[in-house]
Amino acid sequence: MLTLERQEEILEILNKNKSATVEELAHELFVSGATIRRDLRIMEKQGLIKRSHGGAMPFKSSAEESAFAIREQENIVAKKTIATLASKLIKNGDSVFIDSSSTVGTVVPLLNNFQFLSVTTTGLRNALLLSQTNNVKIYIAGGQIQNHSNSIIGTDTMDYIARIHADISLVSCSGVGLNSGFTDSSIEQSKLKQQMRKNSSVVAVLCDSTKFNKTFLCRNFNFDEVDYLITEKTPPIEFVEKIAETKCKIITPENTNY
Repeated sequence: MLTLERQEEILEILNKNKSATVEELAHELFVSGATIRRDLRIMEKQGLIKRSHGGAMPFKSSAEESAFAIREQENIVAKKTIATLASKLIKNGDSVFIDSSSTVGTVVPLLNNFQFLSVTTTGLRNALLLSQTNNVKIYIAGGQIQNHSNSIIGTDTMDYIARIHADISLVSCSGVGLNSGFTDSSIEQSKLKQQMRKNSSVVAVLCDSTKFNKTFLCRNFNFDEVDYLITEKTPPIEFVEKIAETKCKIITPENTNY
């Protein structure tokens, strides 16, 4: 098991059980206690966990929300697979919208493979990641910074996005429901993604397999409103059959139907 995969497993165990000892983690992951202690030291420095005597617990903000760093590490292998697939939709010279999600943020390092891109984002963290790239013109929408998140929202943000046309939008979602389509828990985020879709030639939704059969408060898009659904493995058969009735193409490592 790779280090990042093991640390992802540690986070999942801590988030599920609220805490765990070094011995419990070592037994669960079939590694030595020394390896677990080394992982915990690294993860604490990254703000992912809080070490306690003999073990660790997940780090929580004062609002009991997961830190953005935790979301970056969740399902990291799946996100990197999705990012590689999504990057194949981009061409030199494209104008690109990216939302504030950690899933879409995983695409950012791959933008170094392109020339003359213009990228607009509504995420503080994704803007910082973009600042480390080469040959990319970076734009960040103005507006209100949402507490306990890295998102920029509000009417000013909507107005900014409405003035720009993108060749492609890369967005994520909180859930994918058979009847509800792509959904989020925030009406502000949902409206922003709808505006990105309206001002884009192509729309790709990036989401890992854990989001299927989950529905949240606000509908972002129906399946027939997006061009691509990109995920790390084939969705449940009922989703495949329903999406096949629309223009949306499902992209997985086994099915690169661009």
